[in-house]
Amino acid sequence: MDDLYTKMLDSDNFSTRQRLVREHEKNIDLTYQKHPDLKKLDETISQLQKDMASFLAKKFKGLQNIETEIETTKVKLNQLLAKKDTYLQKNNISEDYKEPKWTCEKCQDRGKIYLNNKIDACPCQEDYSTNIRQKMSGLSIKLKDASFKNTDFSKYSPKDRQNAAAVYNMTQKYLTNLITNIKTVGTFSEGLFIHGETGSGKTHLLGCMANHLIESNVETMYIVYADLLDRIRETFGDDRTETESSIIRKINSAKVLLIDDLGMEKNSEFAQKYLGQIIDHRYRNMLPTIITSNFTLSELKDRSKNDMYGERVIWRCVETSHIFHLSGNLRNSI
Repeated sequence: MDDLYTKMLDSDNFSTRQRLVREHEKNIDLTYQKHPDLKKLDETISQLQKDMASFLAKKFKGLQNIETEIETTKVKLNQLLAKKDTYLQKNNISEDYKEPKWTCEKCQDRGKIYLNNKIDACPCQEDYSTNIRQKMSGLSIKLKDASFKNTDFSKYSPKDRQNAAAVYNMTQKYLTNLITNIKTVGTFSEGLFIHGETGSGKTHLLGCMANHLIESNVETMYIVYADLLDRIRETFGDDRTETESSIIRKINSAKVLLIDDLGMEKNSEFAQKYLGQIIDHRYRNMLPTIITSNFTLSELKDRSKNDMYGERVIWRCVETSHIFHLSGNLRNSI
């Protein structure tokens, strides 16, 4: 998956440079149309610079009687450069008008820095890589900026504040353990099940966890289970853009899967089937699954007469998950 991210970064960097260069060329043309005298100055300066390079090359080769040409060209070049500076100031044109407006001046949107015969990734790629990982994770725009640091516990009532702080603290410790194991061993079988009433901040907490994992370069997949079922239903139509198997394969193979709002979908054998497949696959392959729900595990099992979630799924979660209760009712105030 890291190779995929690298390819996407390289591809996007190339596309970005192409776009910026095209925009720059258009801007130069517009500037020259508005200032033909500037265009003439640039053309003359360019030719003199070429002449100077040619004269210096001849001098390097030991050719005689070239000093006069060099000195004459140098004087002309300096005069024209001074004239150009005056023109730019008079017409309020930036001195760097011939330079594309790079997103990152340090690497000029190459994504790499070449220094001392060594190629390093530009620091700008860290943020860019995070953005790509967020998009690939399925994380919603609302959760893009969710983080443990920007969570305001004062929005919880005094009686719920201590519980919220404790749950957030325990999830951070869990993530530290998860990340360490995935990066050293490659697997981590322990999951989380976080339940609480609507508005307790479960989705925000899940967003904090997702972003922390993404920033730690851990492949993460975020889904709302009801939305997943809708995506699968869409694959049954003629105008489908993805297949049922490809959707399930991506979810099953994610290093860390986060399922939000489990139990909000309509009770059906259809919903039971896919949940069972996902939970069972991840259980057998020791892949962590983090779940939030308005219901406890017992309530999920008992909420429908047709035993929608089934004892098998529930016991898989009980066996592998740390269970936290997040109390409070923020009504999306975080």
